[in-house]
Amino acid sequence: MRWLVLLALLVPLLTAHAQTAPGLPEDFLASRDADIPTPGDVMGFEPGTRHPRNDQIVAYFEALAAASDRVKIEVTGHTHDGRPLLLAYFGTPERLANLERLRDGRKAASRAGEGPPVIWLGYSVHGNEASGASAAAVTAWYLAAGETEEARAWRDDVVVVMEPVLNPDGLDRFAHWVNMHRGQHPSADPVDREHREAWPSGRTNYYWFDLNRDWLPLVHPESRARIPNYHRWRPHVVTDHHEMGHLTSYFFQPGVPERGNPLQPERNVELTEKLAEFHAAELDAAGEPYFTKERFDDYYVGKGSTYPDLTGGVGILFEQGSARGHLMRTPFGMRTFTDAVANQVRTSLSTVRGGHALGDELIAYQADFFRGQRQASQRERNSGWLLGDGGDPARAHRLLEILLLHDIEIRPVTGTVTIDGREHAPGSAWALPADQDHVLLLRSIFSEPTDLEMDTFYDVSAWPLQRSFGLPLARVNRLPAFGDAMASAPNAATADLPASAVAWVVPWNQYGAAPVLAALLAEGVRVQAATKPLTVITADGGRALTRGSLVIHSAIQDQDAADLRSRLQQLARRHQVEVLAATGGLAMSGPDLGSPSLPMLSAPNPALLTGEGLRPNHAGYIWHWFDTRLERPLTRIDWWRLADPFEPGRRSALDGITHLILPDGNYERLPPAVRTQVEAFVRAGGHVIAARGASKWVETLDLDWIFDGEPPERERAEQRAYGDYEGDFARELIGGTALRVVLDGSHPLAFGYADGDIATFRRGAHRLQPVTNPYSHPGRYAEEPLLAGYLSAENKQRLAGSPALAANRVGPGLVIRMADDYLFRGYWLGTERLFANALFFSGLIIETRLPNNN
Repeated sequence: MRWLVLLALLVPLLTAHAQTAPGLPEDFLASRDADIPTPGDVMGFEPGTRHPRNDQIVAYFEALAAASDRVKIEVTGHTHDGRPLLLAYFGTPERLANLERLRDGRKAASRAGEGPPVIWLGYSVHGNEASGASAAAVTAWYLAAGETEEARAWRDDVVVVMEPVLNPDGLDRFAHWVNMHRGQHPSADPVDREHREAWPSGRTNYYWFDLNRDWLPLVHPESRARIPNYHRWRPHVVTDHHEMGHLTSYFFQPGVPERGNPLQPERNVELTEKLAEFHAAELDAAGEPYFTKERFDDYYVGKGSTYPDLTGGVGILFEQGSARGHLMRTPFGMRTFTDAVANQVRTSLSTVRGGHALGDELIAYQADFFRGQRQASQRERNSGWLLGDGGDPARAHRLLEILLLHDIEIRPVTGTVTIDGREHAPGSAWALPADQDHVLLLRSIFSEPTDLEMDTFYDVSAWPLQRSFGLPLARVNRLPAFGDAMASAPNAATADLPASAVAWVVPWNQYGAAPVLAALLAEGVRVQAATKPLTVITADGGRALTRGSLVIHSAIQDQDAADLRSRLQQLARRHQVEVLAATGGLAMSGPDLGSPSLPMLSAPNPALLTGEGLRPNHAGYIWHWFDTRLERPLTRIDWWRLADPFEPGRRSALDGITHLILPDGNYERLPPAVRTQVEAFVRAGGHVIAARGASKWVETLDLDWIFDGEPPERERAEQRAYGDYEGDFARELIGGTALRVVLDGSHPLAFGYADGDIATFRRGAHRLQPVTNPYSHPGRYAEEPLLAGYLSAENKQRLAGSPALAANRVGPGLVIRMADDYLFRGYWLGTERLFANALFFSGLIIETRLPNNN
């Protein structure tokens, strides 16, 4: 076969010392500054011949900065796994010597329309899209060592800010995988082990999150290190270098014309198209195929190529057809890793070339952007927004912290205000004026669209942060009196606990209550939970408590009362929770503190099912919540261990496990032995928490289900054009939409919520099958379920009034089905308590069979 002949010719090129740097101009090597080290000098191999680890890339940038005064680097933070996050700067020695002064003046310069142009190059936010990271090293070499007239002009006229690796943890996982499977004669077969990473792959960060969705919620240190620097620099152009499947060529924006963010200025689109001409010219000169107006959109503001569009810059997405290793057979011929690196270098240089040529236009656009958005708010008579803490200062702290990182101006109100029908005193409400630079970003953050013109989305269709945090927000025509702009988010005041109490009480409607309970149970403290509302007596009078509130009697503990008080004080401060001191066991109303209506809780020992076929992102949200929020360990069990008849030292992998958590995934591919083990686990008294797609799978298990009829059959489909398939599929998918769920606050799974509705985040089209037991559905979608985003008419009809959350006893066991993602991307705080309730209060759910139900 011809490809075998080509393979024989290509393999020596993979191992030989490169004669030319991939993607760089042909005259670079002859004219470069030879005193500047090459990537190969430092890393020990030429770019493209192996995959570098993050520490090797860091070492190269350190060597560049040591050898050249045209380069400066700084460590902006560290990943979850402790790897450094770098920013590198390129320019003339004189400019870099005054870098701090230039950066401090960027806000004023951006408003005034002053230069120089700032171009931000970012690479490999997905760790297994690794050509970007190697391209960063090659591009940095050119920017530091280039002596061509063009290279000198760039250093004179432009500031280049480079983020060499956005996801070091994922990059290192992928580099280890492909390098250890490379061999001396790499296979180009797409099914070769080198090209098929083991679960969860290197795409994601340490906790298996997609960092290219974290530009908005800022959950992770990689994003939190970047965004403050981004706003200090206010770049004019921002690149986001990715890879896509090996069957494709190369993509760069503008993207699908009909699927841009509706708030994106038209001038931004025009400049994106002008920059695209530079990319096209570069790739044409190299004979490389590409496309620009298909597949990828520019809609979700939390992506690296869209965020700049709503903050004064021009974001550009690049997608290289991948080699997913070192050598790949593709429809376009053999593709080496070096080929992929070369294209990423070419478009890096074309970006700087375009940014340099269009510098005056980009500078003028940025000044017009900030001025125009303020003027638009004045025309709309929008004075700004009022945000309240909703009675939970810790949740408000988290949102305020995020907004401040986004360079949003926030001012505390100085008088009592009413937001969503609830009064908020000073210290519990804040004003966000529309008269600020980032009012367009604010509009996007708080937007709740329900009538979108587009129906196809690459990612989510809505992201209202006030809904995700469950906090009250009001847009106002006139803001009340407010104080000075805040520099940091206020912490909730935590009062010193009294010297003693008959019982300590932790209201459950606080964001920090769950980690407090987790710690106490793990330490052997006896904790009760209120299953009915009550009012306790404190030194300050009566205090009404919601269901789920925790009671810790001092006298029945194994530890000294003073030590217990000290520990509770410590936990209260750490998690910003209020702890009440009950002065007696009698309640003013509701059950007394020793009542059977306040049963003792047991410490859970949960496990998370993991492995091939299950969704790493969703599993990661759960692991991250346990590890960073509850601060408790979580056993992760690969599903194949359930199919293994022998587990050393145990009867099965689930011995001692109280709760088995099933994340979203394709469960149909799991072998029958896994089904058998899960069924046996439930029948033996285990509790299963099945979320999203897993809930569909558990409905097929032999667990004595009695469903309330079958889902209605679809009518015979009308004939559709073949070309309509992709659009029809996307419309019915529910890629990411905020929905309204009505809760039964008397059910243990809804403890801590007032009766009413909450906002959940929906992905996927699965509908929970209702059971005949009328007490088993503590959460149902509202009759008008859509809060924000896109939901097709058919899906609205299917979901209206249907179960969103269900709990069913199976003998001593329990199955909890969750249709939605209550821990979505680590920032949907308003529904985290639903997951906590499933973990801590599942034992409170009793069999609900009426006497006549035999």
